[in-house]
Amino acid sequence: MGFSTVSDSALGSPFGASKHVLTITATCMLLPPLYYLYRYRTSIKTRLKEIESNISLVKVVRNKNANLNANRVTCMELDPSFLSANPEWNMISLGTYLSQLEPASSSSSPSSSSSSETKNKSGFNRLFLQKELEIVMGELLLKTLGATYGAALLPMLGATSVAASIAGLSNKLSKFLAKCILSKDDDDDDATEEDAFDPLCLDLSLMEVVSFVNLHQKAMTPDNDSVPSPLEYLSRGENAAGDLAYDLGDGQFPNTFDLEKDFDKHITIMENRILEREGIYNPDDRSFPPSTPINERLLPGLHIGKGDLKCTHTKREGIEHRLLCVLLNKLCHNYYKLSCGEPMEDCFKVVCNGKECVFPEELIKGLEDTGHTVEVCPRVIISNFGMQFCVKEEDGSFTTIPTSIFLRTGIERSSDGKPAYFAAPHGGMDVNISGPLVGKGTRPAWLQFYVSIGGLTCFHPDEDQDAPWAAKTSLADIYSSEDAIRAIRMCAIVSITFNRIATEFNLPFGGYGILGMCNDSSTLIDFALRGQTNSYPLLSTGRYLNHIVSYLIKYKEELSSSGKLVGDGSGSKVVGPVINDILCLIKSTSQLPSDLHISPATLIGMSSRYEKSYGGSVFQSTADAKAILREMADTAREYLE
Repeated sequence: MGFSTVSDSALGSPFGASKHVLTITATCMLLPPLYYLYRYRTSIKTRLKEIESNISLVKVVRNKNANLNANRVTCMELDPSFLSANPEWNMISLGTYLSQLEPASSSSSPSSSSSSETKNKSGFNRLFLQKELEIVMGELLLKTLGATYGAALLPMLGATSVAASIAGLSNKLSKFLAKCILSKDDDDDDATEEDAFDPLCLDLSLMEVVSFVNLHQKAMTPDNDSVPSPLEYLSRGENAAGDLAYDLGDGQFPNTFDLEKDFDKHITIMENRILEREGIYNPDDRSFPPSTPINERLLPGLHIGKGDLKCTHTKREGIEHRLLCVLLNKLCHNYYKLSCGEPMEDCFKVVCNGKECVFPEELIKGLEDTGHTVEVCPRVIISNFGMQFCVKEEDGSFTTIPTSIFLRTGIERSSDGKPAYFAAPHGGMDVNISGPLVGKGTRPAWLQFYVSIGGLTCFHPDEDQDAPWAAKTSLADIYSSEDAIRAIRMCAIVSITFNRIATEFNLPFGGYGILGMCNDSSTLIDFALRGQTNSYPLLSTGRYLNHIVSYLIKYKEELSSSGKLVGDGSGSKVVGPVINDILCLIKSTSQLPSDLHISPATLIGMSSRYEKSYGGSVFQSTADAKAILREMADTAREYLE
């Protein structure tokens, strides 16, 4: 036993010596990695604590008592004259809101760290804040612009991908917002005046916008085999789908619609459908859907939506407007049926005042004969394309932030190169109707004719937010009764022409942005009636203006070959007035001004149209643009007139 014990522990044993050597060698080899692993683990823990600490610092508060002059942010500034003219409205500019933002106070004292540490911490905060804002802004832009207006309003989105382009824009905005919020913590020696310039004035000219639209049309023409064409939608009276469409295609919507008997009946049917789907319906409600917070931690109080603003009309009145538009649009489609040689018996008809109306102008005349007042006039408003902001205050009320999308006019002031911008407008041919059956409320029924992003050129319901920044600007005096009837007939002709081109060329968005924007379709009519227009901007391209003229000529020849447009038993409609209006539209289309390429000679007229389209300046940039355009137009007038 003693021998065995000694031999197992003997130092001289070759096996024992080998074990010790291996142990020492392994220990020497493992010590450095273990040491560096320990150092790495400690560093990671320190970094995580730093990240957690800084994340907790990336919280923003709104200080309404902040010195706005010291922390002024230029962004969507409201014109002082507009503010003074509307003191009863609770509104601020986006720049004012941003100027009130600042980082939440830290528990640590600034004096406890060196200036370099403070600088690094501020830069660290900016990095985190910028990245978080980039995600927030990207999601917001994608929801509001990418899904609907991406390829039309921001047409460069169609050239690559919506997500990639939205990411680029959100990156730019997030950098700007982070800089605004952290400006008090970060003395940026490299900051310039240009850094503080309004980032929401997009650096895109009209020519670039339309060029990208046409590029998108060439590269991204949709396959619409499974989607109804614009002409099919027009035959239904609207481009609504599902059970909330008036004409479901099941034969329940009458082919002869008696206005006195059927109007209220179908309003009630639609109200019941809405109640069944949504579970709640108040016919007298004028509220909008609730506004939703964007990110309470980073943009405190900021919501997207209309806050506590009210609509110009009630829910029931909006349903009435839709039905009236359906009737007018179905009557517009009759012109297409007749050009195709279809018999009059197959046409949709509306009985008004005991007479069958086959065309939209006949229905308007019938409403006038039954004591309704009808006003027709081209009008325009500033549009924000869904980017509507408001701030929820501590008492639960909302402060509205008027917004729009600004683009370059293509004109810069000669003295300093300052560009003139325009706020994206929405325009159309207004049709306001009030009387015993339609428009019985405190306001007339509001309809408007235009080519829409929804893919249809037709009459649309036109109720909107009841606010001064959404007030309409009239581009002409209210038409006489005779001109109003002609305008409605021309709306039908333009509707057939635009929807026909969009159908046969398979154009995306029903030709919106390619045949022209919303106000281009109504400007053709106003120019045909008056021989002039006050609308800005006009964006129709030469290629499709030629197509519009060609299709108008083709349409004229089709109607001429039909001999006459036979009406109901009370009489007949000769084709003469229709042909005459088509000839006027051919002339107006051929002579329509274009704002895609402004020369010194066209600058004079463009400046005048800009002034009248933006009669009251809501934004400071609009007032600045007016001054720039007046100065440049005066110079051109001095040498050219």
